[in-house]
Amino acid sequence: MATGAAGSNPGTYRGYSEVLSWAAALVATWTALAVLDYGARDPDSRLYAEIAARTAAAPLSRWIAPDFPPGWYMSGPFREHPAGFFAPPAVLARLGYPAPQAPYALNVLYQALALALLVRLAATVVADREARALGWLLQLLPIAFTFRIRANHEAAVLLCLLAALLGTERARSRPQWAILTGLGLIGLLLVKGLLAVFGPVLCALWLLARGRRASPAPSDRAAWLGLAASVAAMGLAAVAYEWAYRQATGEPFWSLYAERQLGVAAVADSGARLVRCAYNVVWYLGRVLWFPFPWSLTLLAAGWHLRASAGSGSDPAASRLDPRTRASALFAVLTVALYVGVFSLSDRRADRYLFPAYYAVGAAGAVAALRASPRLRRLAGHLDRPWAPAVVFVVAFLLHLAGGRLGIPTIKVWAPDS
Repeated sequence: MATGAAGSNPGTYRGYSEVLSWAAALVATWTALAVLDYGARDPDSRLYAEIAARTAAAPLSRWIAPDFPPGWYMSGPFREHPAGFFAPPAVLARLGYPAPQAPYALNVLYQALALALLVRLAATVVADREARALGWLLQLLPIAFTFRIRANHEAAVLLCLLAALLGTERARSRPQWAILTGLGLIGLLLVKGLLAVFGPVLCALWLLARGRRASPAPSDRAAWLGLAASVAAMGLAAVAYEWAYRQATGEPFWSLYAERQLGVAAVADSGARLVRCAYNVVWYLGRVLWFPFPWSLTLLAAGWHLRASAGSGSDPAASRLDPRTRASALFAVLTVALYVGVFSLSDRRADRYLFPAYYAVGAAGAVAALRASPRLRRLAGHLDRPWAPAVVFVVAFLLHLAGGRLGIPTIKVWAPDS
């Protein structure tokens, strides 16, 4: 009877298996981090892990206003970002997990949840099997290896963005899903501050891309209204954060934070501004090619083939490409254009700034590769199991730990100008 019940609803069985697989992966990775007393070598991770540990030991009233630990490049109040990133690891530490490793453990959770949301978002625009394959294919990107075990913001930012995008997509047919959009955008604000502006813009670009369809679809009006309400909620959250920060410190937060961030990002030499911006564009596009490799190349090849076929008329199917596939590819291109365009205006460069764009390109390119390569499709078919993404993650995680212990070189983020 049990077998028959599971067989009558394979989707539920797959869902339970996926959850159990990721739960086992979390137990394994969290245990390894604690037992090995893991600490990353990159400065941002070490700084944020130390702040999170100090936050866990501080009174709750001071959680919103952490200070720089002694011996770092600055002293006094930490206003590089809002303090939302430090609360979850502080809670985890209060529950008994080792405080120095708590941010790394949360990073694992953020990655697992982000992969789950990305697969579900992709399933709205590509075939289910293709979407499920992204759960393990995107773990093999160079950027995934770079940020596998870190204590910085990128995994949390990606998770919040994907939550907002999935809420926006689902709100097209069920308006209550706009609550997820709001939660994602508020989370993004509390983690990344001013850069949360990318969230509403990306949600709007998603709706615009999805609106380019050749057949009738549910009205997008509810999704647009939900997005507008979510932006208003972000504003209220910003006001509430300012009030709470003033209560804790007697000082403002947003004005001092914005002055710091915009001052660092300003281009000092206005006479060479255009040259510097052009260099930044090339610099960032090189990262867009490398960090989602090899799927960045397959996406370029697919776009070139589609354009050539449509222009020559030799492939009538090219002009009849699935509108949902066109929407996903268009969204990836718009995401890259947005991130590269905005960050190229600043004289402050870092690979991590484009983190969500790497996954947008990687996902679109991986789907193009699945459709172009029979071998890759067969491999995806063999690995189309609910436990496959979790197993791939644990194996890659353990290899990362082993590489650190043995001194094996890893893929690093190069940001000499940041």
